[in-house]
Amino acid sequence: MKRLATCLLSSFLLATSLHASDGEIIAALKSKGAQAIETKGAVTGLNFPDCSNLVVADYAQIGQLTGVKQLSFGKGPNDAGLKAIGAATNVEALSTNGMDVTDETIATLAAWKSLANFAIFHPGPKFTGKGLAALASLPKFESLTVAGSTAFGDDGMAAVATLTGLKGFRTWHSGVTTEGVKKIAALKNLTSLWIGQRLSYTPPVTVSDAVLPVFAELPLLESLTLDEARLTLPALSQLKKLTHLKRLTLNGIDIPEADIAALKQQFPKTDVKWTAPNEQSKKRIDALFK
Repeated sequence: MKRLATCLLSSFLLATSLHASDGEIIAALKSKGAQAIETKGAVTGLNFPDCSNLVVADYAQIGQLTGVKQLSFGKGPNDAGLKAIGAATNVEALSTNGMDVTDETIATLAAWKSLANFAIFHPGPKFTGKGLAALASLPKFESLTVAGSTAFGDDGMAAVATLTGLKGFRTWHSGVTTEGVKKIAALKNLTSLWIGQRLSYTPPVTVSDAVLPVFAELPLLESLTLDEARLTLPALSQLKKLTHLKRLTLNGIDIPEADIAALKQQFPKTDVKWTAPNEQSKKRIDALFK
């Protein structure tokens, strides 16, 4: 009987340690560099600028948090870490910068049933974006950013095209070509779109006149941002079909200033902002648009 009581006590203590309160877990994570984000005195988000001190057990504790809605990770998380978090069913926003994971592991985010916003910056070369298709099952998922990955190309864009509930999508400095960008035609619920050029001095390009007809067929689009390209006035004029367009931002776009003035006249209800390419961007544009 005494031995049974001891076993029961041990089991209770183990269960208690496995199900610590949010406060206890957050205190432990702070000691490893976590930064807390508070809303009305309650911790609703955690930012990990440096994940080098985290071990698998720490990621498992993150998965136990009930009040945290936002998670942000700097360089360090990998397949084992993300899998250890498990089904973080209360997290609504996830941002990573330098996470080295596979598409298979990214697909496990489909268990994060409250996830609405996911941004992945500078992922490792094992991430191509194909795993993003699994997020189509998420009932609240509406915003995605993929940036700083040459491994993310047209196959990744094909996966993105299955996320028909998206309202916002951003990508730049990727391996995507114009053929990949054209797959955005499937995302009819988009209200915000940002497409940037690839960091390359050799074709193919990501942004060009060829993709503007696709954007013109996104009926709900309110904001469009394009980076580093050579575009023409006739191609941009096709965007007049976008009756809800409020903002058109052309960053580092090689086009005559006179054409921008004409464009603004064509879009009297749209806030058109344009910056000419700097010296480095101009060299890249010249190389890409031979």
